[in-house]
Amino acid sequence: MKKTLLIAAAALAAGIISTQAQVYSQNIVGYANLVLSANYNMVANQFNVGSSNGASEVFPSIPDSTFLYRWNGSSYTVNIYDSGGGSTPPNQSWYMSDYNTPTNQPVIPPGQGCFLQLPFSVTNTVVGSVVPNPGATNTANLVAGYNMVGSIIPAGGSLTNSIFNFDAPDSTFVYAWNGSSFTINIYDTGGGSTPPAQSWYMSDYNTPTNAPSLSVGQGVFFQLPGSWSWKQSLP
Repeated sequence: MKKTLLIAAAALAAGIISTQAQVYSQNIVGYANLVLSANYNMVANQFNVGSSNGASEVFPSIPDSTFLYRWNGSSYTVNIYDSGGGSTPPNQSWYMSDYNTPTNQPVIPPGQGCFLQLPFSVTNTVVGSVVPNPGATNTANLVAGYNMVGSIIPAGGSLTNSIFNFDAPDSTFVYAWNGSSFTINIYDTGGGSTPPAQSWYMSDYNTPTNAPSLSVGQGVFFQLPGSWSWKQSLP
């Protein structure tokens, strides 16, 4: 998947709560442009968007006949977007995998990953507020096995980036979609046949490699040997 990624705006709003004291709240608002290719794109929502983080709010530019795949812990839940599809009136936009049964708009909360299967390439612009607020911490409680996620903070770079705060347990597998298959890296501070200072390995669990990098809006699978609380703070 090709993405052009940009966070371009930050707005800080201050308000007086009472005449006794002044309490200021900081809300950072930004946007990201994601270039989505035809076929499969593994993405994640990294903003609070609209009123509900509904899929049509997070992905306002997706074309008709787009398939949305969300991981439910053991398989994919499949929904289809089509503003005039199925056997229902044109005002119905979301359908179940049979492309006929109408369903509610799927919700993509911040930090959740998903697959989008598009009939042709588009640029999707998502606009929303950043979670958490500056100085606050967000905790994503992930389970043993597969978790389809993304950084809740819209940042890019190596997973060793301090904003990502990747301190997952040893023997964690990271599956990143490269457009046709998964690139697999393994995190283990003492794994493979190299000294403990080496933390990242290729899928053979022996060949050392660099830590994987994520871009803004990218989704990945974390395969965890046990539960893990992924805590991210915005400076």
